[in-house]
Amino acid sequence: MNNSVQENKKGSIMVEPIVMVLSRLRDRGHEPRQSGDSWSCRCPAHEDETASLSIGIGGDGRALICCHAGCSNAAIVESLGLKARDLFADDTRAPSQSPATTRQAKSFATWQAALPASLGEHSAAWEYRDAAGLLVGVVARWDTADGKTFRPASLIDGGWQGKAMPTSRPLYALPELLAGDGVVHIAEGEKSADALRSIGLIATTSSGGAKSAGQSDWSPLAGRTVVVVPDYDIPGAAYARDVVRLATAAGAKSVAIVHLLDAWSGMPSGGDACDWIGHHYATEPKEFRGMLDSLVAKAAKTEPAPPQLASGPVLLCMADVEPCEVAWLWPGRVPLGRLTLLVGRPGEGKSFLTTDMAARVTTGSSWPDGGECPQGSVILISAEDDPGDTIRPRLDAHRADVNKVHLLSAVRRVDKNGKADEFLFTLADIEALEAALKAVPDCRLVVIDPIGSFLGGGTDSHRDNEVRAVLAPVARLAEKHGAAVVVVAHRRKAAGANADESALGSRAFVGLARAVWHLSRDAENKSRRLLLPGKNNLAHEGAGLAFTIEGDPARLSWEADPVDISADDQLVAESAPRAKHGPDPDALGGAADWLGRALADGPRLAKELFSEWRDGEGGSKRSLERAKRDLLVEAFRPEVPGPWSWRLGWVDRQADDCKAAKSPDCELLGGLGGLAKTREKTSFPGPAFARTPSSSNLAALEIADVLHAGEVPQTPTTETPSGTSRYGRVL
Repeated sequence: MNNSVQENKKGSIMVEPIVMVLSRLRDRGHEPRQSGDSWSCRCPAHEDETASLSIGIGGDGRALICCHAGCSNAAIVESLGLKARDLFADDTRAPSQSPATTRQAKSFATWQAALPASLGEHSAAWEYRDAAGLLVGVVARWDTADGKTFRPASLIDGGWQGKAMPTSRPLYALPELLAGDGVVHIAEGEKSADALRSIGLIATTSSGGAKSAGQSDWSPLAGRTVVVVPDYDIPGAAYARDVVRLATAAGAKSVAIVHLLDAWSGMPSGGDACDWIGHHYATEPKEFRGMLDSLVAKAAKTEPAPPQLASGPVLLCMADVEPCEVAWLWPGRVPLGRLTLLVGRPGEGKSFLTTDMAARVTTGSSWPDGGECPQGSVILISAEDDPGDTIRPRLDAHRADVNKVHLLSAVRRVDKNGKADEFLFTLADIEALEAALKAVPDCRLVVIDPIGSFLGGGTDSHRDNEVRAVLAPVARLAEKHGAAVVVVAHRRKAAGANADESALGSRAFVGLARAVWHLSRDAENKSRRLLLPGKNNLAHEGAGLAFTIEGDPARLSWEADPVDISADDQLVAESAPRAKHGPDPDALGGAADWLGRALADGPRLAKELFSEWRDGEGGSKRSLERAKRDLLVEAFRPEVPGPWSWRLGWVDRQADDCKAAKSPDCELLGGLGGLAKTREKTSFPGPAFARTPSSSNLAALEIADVLHAGEVPQTPTTETPSGTSRYGRVL
């Protein structure tokens, strides 16, 4: 048996509560959006601009509903035409709704008797009749000091009850509507409908107020021209949208909305057709109809959609398909109207790359490989960079036209009371993204950086179906509006031999993208970035490109020559074991040589040494500090406070001994003269490297040998034979 139905103990077939709730929502024009085992959509019990209603399944199979805007469950159930017991699976109905305690509604002989006597005499009453003219319902109104109050009465099972008519309620003045063949005017409320009828128009409305349009039967509008005349307020606008949808679904020939404010500039908030006609009391009916006709002529009309085909396969013959060429933002690399995936580790320069792309699009500058770039606007969706201190300065550094760059940072939602709140944007807000594309009609590039920040809290980035549910609508928007969408993704820590499989999360990211590019650092030059091709469904793989990030402020500098390596090759190269581990001995020895010479004439400022070593020799601070430790260089301050200086402390001590003995070495070598004696010692204060010399220690001692002998050092050799210095001297 199908999961959506079950057989109760009496043998009758029952629909599962969750299926019934979802079906009723769809029947009323709502489209619940599923996320895992729950759904969300607009609440049918109030004018809902956002998805305030949550629907779920309880452990016992019951349907769980909750309106986060505050509507009661009773109101939601009534708006769906259900009973509270319908939310419960068989044998789990709510105790208050059990057959033993359910109160039967009382019936009366007349509709007047069914209305509450406590309200007294009603001010007005409107009758609802079915197509045969039988009276089936009444809506009564009371005007009191506190405002107006409405109460319905319905003919049910031959008696009148004080409740609303069942679902599929007839439209107001239905017999007159069916008898006429002219334009049908839909007002919000019976009073406004009567006002329009008073000037000779065919007019109707639905019962239950602005939020209950979906509970009426709109099929009599099939084939008719329909004009909606809503009240001048927010509920009126929502009612008009519902009527357009319902009338179109019922097969109306065309539907248009007119705004009476265009004919009466002084119309008050909440004003309706009755107020409009009352304000122009001296106007003849013919003139009223003429004004409405002029408003209709200016109004946009909604044409009915083509009739739906019967369920079954949809086949498209390829002979009926007109071939066309792929449109490119970056020829061969980034297609227009499609998704492109950019994959890389954090800090590789992905955001710099997309900034460079944005600058080229906004200015129409050619691409680094010489390809033409169509000029247009850019929409950035960024979560990791601040607009003021990062995004704007980078755009300026790349000479972008910032008038054409728009940051989509939030979504504003306005409730029924006009209060506005802003929420962080996610791709679940697909309507907001489409509105942004419509607001920027020349948009050529949309950047989502990074994709993981915008999937929404209910989406598991490692599940194919959930990722596709979020990205597929984005892909359709890209195709509809002709914009290239670049999705930035991080790379997983453990990667195999296939670069495309290294993208963090589900394979759906790569599957939905039509082109994939990988950004990584050159293993031989960490400042050089490689943009390498992954899969490409629309062109040949193509060559990679390389760039560096230079300058202040930083910007991309592209290399002219292509890079002849694939993303897979680069991934294998990164994963290959390295033959060399730890610091480079030659680099450390070179630092010791240089530092020993730099301090040979006495103490030097530390900052000067770092600057000369970095700028003149291209060395690193770390290697110089390692040489400082190996040479027993002392850091001291000649004056406190004051800058730090370095000196060869143990050389200075030997020099003092040398001067005391009046050695000729002192005259020749100055502070290094004492090294000649040091070479003969087996030990001296400090680390015992004289007994087992390291390469950097030996370098310092060799300086003394060379200077003592008055020789000019030779160019170091790449290999040092055992017992031989790098200057060719036997130790």
